[in-house]
Formats: sequence, C-alpha cells, structure tokens
Amino acid sequence: MIDTNEISQFLTPELCEDAGIIVTNISDDKLDLGAMNLDYIKVKNLIKTIESKYDLQVSLKQITSIEWENWFENNHGTSVESIQKKLNNSLYEERIIEEETSKIEELSYQEKSNSNRIQSILQNENEYVKNDDIEIIDDDNDEALIKLAQANIGDDSDLDNDTLFGEDLTASNDPVISGVASILSKCFTLKGSDIHAEPLEDRLRIRYRIDGVLKEAFAFPKSHVNPIISRIKIMSKLDISEKRLPQDGRIRCLLRGRRSDFRVSTLPGRWGEKVVLRALESDNSVLNLSKLITEKEELNLIKNMSKSPYGIVIVVGPTGSGKSTTLYSMLSDLNEPGVNISTVEDPVEYTLDGIHQVQVIREKGLDFSRALRSLMRQDPDIILVGETRDKETAQAAMEAALTGHMVFTTLHANDTATAITRLAEMEIPPYLIGASIIGVVAQRLVRKVCQSCSELRKINKRDNPLAYSKGVEKARFLIKTNKGCPVCNGSGYKGRIGIYEVMKVNDLIRSLIMKQSNADQIRERAFEKTGRSLLTYGMNLVKNEFTTIEEVERVCLLSDNQTEEL
Repeated sequence: MIDTNEISQFLTPELCEDAGIIVTNISDDKLDLGAMNLDYIKVKNLIKTIESKYDLQVSLKQITSIEWENWFENNHGTSVESIQKKLNNSLYEERIIEEETSKIEELSYQEKSNSNRIQSILQNENEYVKNDDIEIIDDDNDEALIKLAQANIGDDSDLDNDTLFGEDLTASNDPVISGVASILSKCFTLKGSDIHAEPLEDRLRIRYRIDGVLKEAFAFPKSHVNPIISRIKIMSKLDISEKRLPQDGRIRCLLRGRRSDFRVSTLPGRWGEKVVLRALESDNSVLNLSKLITEKEELNLIKNMSKSPYGIVIVVGPTGSGKSTTLYSMLSDLNEPGVNISTVEDPVEYTLDGIHQVQVIREKGLDFSRALRSLMRQDPDIILVGETRDKETAQAAMEAALTGHMVFTTLHANDTATAITRLAEMEIPPYLIGASIIGVVAQRLVRKVCQSCSELRKINKRDNPLAYSKGVEKARFLIKTNKGCPVCNGSGYKGRIGIYEVMKVNDLIRSLIMKQSNADQIRERAFEKTGRSLLTYGMNLVKNEFTTIEEVERVCLLSDNQTEEL
C-alpha cells in the first residue's frame, strides 16, 4: 500500500509549478495528473520518477486552460478571468493593480503554481504604467517572419496562451513575439497607414494599406491564426478570452528608436477574429497647415477660421482621409502659453506639448459628451472633440461654441454641404447650426506620382475629358509610366497629398440653413462665385504635377453637371 501523504509531500507546489501539472486524485494504487502540455519533457521525466520510486500507476490526461481556470476558481474562490479583466483597466486605475497584487501575494504557493498567467499579466501591467505606456520592440528583419511561418505552434483550437503572457517584446526566441514585432515594424518601413490581419478559410492574410490602397504582403498557415491574433490582443491590453464581441485597444512601442503608436480594432468573423491596426505617426513635424495645404486660397480661409474667438469648425471626410492630422495642425498653430487648449479623443493620436488631452473610456462611462461637459468647467479657450457621432455630443459642442469657446471637431460626411444635412439628421435645431458653425472643411487623400519613374505627357481630350471640362486642357500633366520602378514598388505612386474643400458659413449660407435647404442647394450657392470644390482643388494638383487625373476621379464624387460635361 502506498503512503499517499508521502506522495503529496513529494509533489511539492514548486515541482508542480515547474512541470505545469495539477493533481486531480491520489489513491492507494493510482495517481491521476492533469497537464496542459502532455509532451513537455519535465512532465514525462516527473512521471518516470514517480513510477520508479513509488511503484505507482500514473494516469495523465490533457487539460485545457479553461479546466485549469475552473480548478483554480473552485479551489480558491477567485477567477483567473475576472482578475485578468480587472487588470486590463490598470492603465487608468493603478489602485486596481495594487489590490490584485496583494490578493495574489496572499495566495499560497500552491495557488501561485496555477496562476502563472495572472502573475505575468500583473508584471506586464506594472511595466506598462512605469514606462509611460511604452513597450520596446526589436526591429527584426524578414528572418523573424520566416521563423514564424515555419514554426510548429499547434492548431488554432488548442492554443495555450500562457506562453505569450508577460513576454518581453525584446525577446527574440519566441517566433510569435518576434514575428508580430516584425509585422508592426514593416508597416513603417513600407510607409503603410494600416495593417489588416484577416483569417481566411485556409490561411491568415496580412495586408498593408500603402498610399490608400491595400496590398497583400504575406500569408501564414491556418494554425497561426490564434497565436498571432492573441499576441496582438495581449499587446493591446485586450481580453483574449473574448472572441465573440468587437474590442478596441492601443499599442505604444519603440521601433528603430522612434515612438510608434497603433490603434487596434478586432471584429469577429466566420473564420476568426479580424484585426486592423491603424499606424499613428508620432512625428509632429508634419503638423503644419502650410505643408498640408498647397492652395493659398484654401490655406488662408482655414487659418482665418481657426483664429476666430469662438464658434465651431468641422472637418469632414471618410475614414483615413487625414481629418485628425488637419485638426492637430490647426491646434499646433494656435498652441501658445496664454491659451488653454483641451481635447477629447478616442484615441489620442498625437501627443502635443502644452495641450491637455483626454482619452475617452466608454467602459467607465466617460464618453465624448460627458468629457466635453466636464471640460467646460476647466476654463478652456479652445476645445477639440475628436469625433461628433451623436446628438448629445453635437449639441454640447455647439453650445460650447456659443458660450465663447473655439471648438474643432470631425464628422463623417461626403463634402462640406453634406455636413450641414448630417447635423440636421442628428436633430440639431437649424438655429443652433447656423449660429455656431464658422466653416466646414472637406478633404480627401490622393496618391502622389513617383518622381523617379513618371513622365510628362500632353493632355488628350479623348482620354481625359475631365481636364477639358475644367478648362485646363492646355496644361501638361505628370503621368505615371506603365512599368513603375523599385522606388514605388511598381505602382507609379509614392506618398499622398490632400485635396481640400472649404466652405465659410456666411450670412447667405446661414439663411439657407435656417430654411432647411438641402445639400445641393447649399453647395450651389456656396461655390457659385469661386467654384473652389474638391474637384477643382484636385485638378489644380494635377496641373501642378502632384498627382494624376485618375487619382482625382477615384476619390472625388462627380456631380450630375460634371458627369454631363464628361
């Protein structure tokens, strides 16, 4: 008969922790163990030792992370998942970190043997706070991606994420860590604005948005979906156990000695979670209106509107059109010691010295409208609202503009005139719209022609009727060649430049707003004298050899009159 006490004393918490096992049952002639990794060499060696030393039959079974967590909760009354979710909010409430630290320290050593995950998360969170929310990533070369593609990391159904928790991003031994770091690094190397990690039926596709166009870079086996997505979620401080609901997060890191930020969004799909990362360029040198806007008339209009003592300026355009960059450039020009500037953003995309920036935290109840109301008690001169998406936010912003504050915000709309009708759809009273809005700026981004492989070609009316319709048929345009070159990766384009449309709200526009005129009526009267529309601005860029007619046509919605001219 076997002394069970002796075996219990042999299987110390340290030994179990080291091997990654739990004891499910001990009887006179049998020992039942559970392990997450049956092939782990230390597990095999431990079983051999027990069988030879005690002449005891050992039964070993596979357990999942969920079983491990359930065992932990049943035996100790604390859920791994619940602690993890609380720790995810530690960026904003360091008090929670301290509470969970003391809670874990009070556990017995045996409890700690089954909570490696918690300890790793805790360590990672503390470092995250201490290092000003910045993690360091080694800029690996293509070898990291090759190692990741060739690594045997199991299928997506049995992934053990314990190995990913708390890993130092500078470590290069783990193929998942180094591979994901290389994926992030390449986004800046390729001058990309977004990274798309999209699970398909048979692979994980990685695409970069370069100069506004998505390009597939590489693909990984289906078995790599869960490890790569989980790694990105861990870096973003997201809940890796939640795969059925969308999540939003952020990664802050150092790449090649440069601070780099990524806005992260996850969305469940048929084949797994798709993750999109928006690269937020931290180089504030681009925040200059004179560098962004090439046309003097639009530049002067925007500068004059931004220097108004009160009112609201709205920047509109689709996602990824550069709205935030334009707004930050306005703030950069106005940022002086004698001016109190505050922002409400989700997320904070640029860090501007001397400006108080508030991060929206929706899970805590801090949305745009609530933060804006709180800012009104902070004696602000200028307020930036990152996005106006609902009636409450829009009304609060406009009321702030009417009480002696200068307000800047963004809105999703096609052009300047449509922005007015979008606010009306939010049930904002016409008198409030007309009294508060100073002007609206609409913008798009077009690709710039590559200066290394482009050529001058005379305009042809048959091929380019749009140019003739705009009265610039005598101009010579810089047109990309068919071949491209290594500089532009064969695309014929390199870099992007903005197209702007500026509508200053004067007495005429206000009267149309009060009459609840539609967008077409407002657009017609706003530009009947100047004709300074998005299309006009774009054709001037073509004339000045910045871009091509095809690019202008791609991003500009032609009106019925313009279509008839074509």
